[in-house]
Amino acid sequence: MTSQTTSPPSLERYERLQLHLSRLSRGQLAQLRRSLGDDLPGQSVPWLEGVFLRSGLKISYDAQWQALAVVAGLYALIERPDAAAEAPPTPEHRDSFGKTFGQLYLSQDQRPSTEKRFLALLDADMDGLPYALRQAVTLLKADGRHPDWAQLMADVGWWDHDISGDRIRRRWALDFYRTAERRSDTDTDGPDADISTGTPPTGTLAPETDAEDTDQGDTL
Repeated sequence: MTSQTTSPPSLERYERLQLHLSRLSRGQLAQLRRSLGDDLPGQSVPWLEGVFLRSGLKISYDAQWQALAVVAGLYALIERPDAAAEAPPTPEHRDSFGKTFGQLYLSQDQRPSTEKRFLALLDADMDGLPYALRQAVTLLKADGRHPDWAQLMADVGWWDHDISGDRIRRRWALDFYRTAERRSDTDTDGPDADISTGTPPTGTLAPETDAEDTDQGDTL
């Protein structure tokens, strides 16, 4: 991992990036989708550098550039934006990636393979991130769910930093398991709860996390 030396850009810049992506031509969007198969993320779309700069982002190292290129490709793949629309859609603020994936986990009756997919994403290094992220976002799409793209770009842009990357992973994990805990707490009142212990019949939930990890401010 890379040591943190600067403060993360504001989320507003990533919102501008999302807007710029939605305004790309059909040909450029198709190139972005195909770039998901690049051996090195983003190598077939060097013009993406100009999109980053127009959004106010100055990417200082390769790992961050490649992570953002992956999310840009996934955005083009999942959202299929219409560049010909009169007014590009305003970036929509949605739940955090961890909470959204936790909701998917619950909608699938806490399927173990869904939790494994999420944990594989948390464990991914920069080399494994493109595959793990594509698998995770595709699962969300199949269930009719979409990530908050601007926040996702902000998060993965710092995935490889020792401090910020670890805190982002912990925040995702906390949001995921808190969502699962809420369902489990509700289940304890149902007819299938274990009355002797007051615990739900479902499997294991989150490991303990420090409360301070919920901070999502500019101190990442």
